[in-house]
Amino acid sequence: MGKNLTLRVNSNEKVEKLLQEIYDLATKNINEIQNEMNKLTTSCNFPDMTVKEKVDYDKAMHDFIGDKHKAILMKLDIAKLLSEIIKHNGSIDEAVAEPAIKKHTSLDLKQLQDAFKDCDSEEEVYKIS
Repeated sequence: MGKNLTLRVNSNEKVEKLLQEIYDLATKNINEIQNEMNKLTTSCNFPDMTVKEKVDYDKAMHDFIGDKHKAILMKLDIAKLLSEIIKHNGSIDEAVAEPAIKKHTSLDLKQLQDAFKDCDSEEEVYKIS
């Protein structure tokens, strides 16, 4: 189901790979949501549905659209963060400190920035299962 990741603190390459993994998962989530929306739409016979069934269908579609929107916003925030990291020559601290990024993102940049400030300069390896 999930895959094991090895994180290296103070490693821009690992942060980039982790953000890429999150981006890929968001893309996968968008595709799965769209498939579920298509299945729901094709399985419904609207003229024969009761009002309650139509309301339930509407709620399900609303939930799917909300989830899809959140996944798209996550991809956008990750793309912005990666572009800021590149703009600051790979400095994650400088990219996270950028006021424009802080203002227009749903990512928890304070937590990300604190995680990098609290690290030693040497690389630490953590295995996540």
